[in-house]
Amino acid sequence: MAKSDVSLHLRSYGDEGKHHSHGHHQLVLPLLGKLSLFVDQTEGAVERNRAAIIPSGSDHGYSASDQNRFLVADVPEILAPALERLPFFVELDSALLHYIQFLHSQLVNGAGSSHTEHQMLLLLIQLLQERHGDKLNLDRRVSTAKQFIDDNFHKKIITAELAAVAHLSIRQLNELFRKQIGMTPHHYLTELRMQESWRLLEQSDLNIQRIADSVGYSSLSSFSDRFSRHFGKSPSHFRRKSK
Repeated sequence: MAKSDVSLHLRSYGDEGKHHSHGHHQLVLPLLGKLSLFVDQTEGAVERNRAAIIPSGSDHGYSASDQNRFLVADVPEILAPALERLPFFVELDSALLHYIQFLHSQLVNGAGSSHTEHQMLLLLIQLLQERHGDKLNLDRRVSTAKQFIDDNFHKKIITAELAAVAHLSIRQLNELFRKQIGMTPHHYLTELRMQESWRLLEQSDLNIQRIADSVGYSSLSSFSDRFSRHFGKSPSHFRRKSK
């Protein structure tokens, strides 16, 4: 596994696995059934609305019965050092569960590129850290820029404006943001827009032009092109699936 690679797999487990450890963090996300886990002598389970976070180097073993299936993400330490500060077992709210189902559909259908998979997993890690961690102890300037994107992703955001809000040069902002968040401000903004537009396509009755407007795209063609490159399918494909 390369230092910068994140990989996502579908796995099912048998009755019992030997205790072992590995040199990367691992996320075990629920799809079907129950997986009992022991992580550094802490006992818990992955099921329904609970996930496991196994830090790099932690001794762990498992047992499972009946039919089961899980999404397992292998995450290099360098990409998400804050994962080791999270609890071994965490609750998943409806938004996180919906996101996991989307990752599953992308993996099964082969709709996304490896770059898209990488970015989506980084955003999932970010969401887990925000819900269950110390709010990452981000540099104040990075935190200011991130909050500005979170609050205004439905509007046009100019990089120079974002840098001014953070009191950084564009180069400094890109470097600090990438180091602490795992992606550039532009990639983070795009990911938020794409995930919100996918959610609206599946859960709302807004037409595609209205959805494009609501996530910051005044041009329907620009939105459709960006969406298709990001997910490997057009917006109308997801709209048809939701009906």
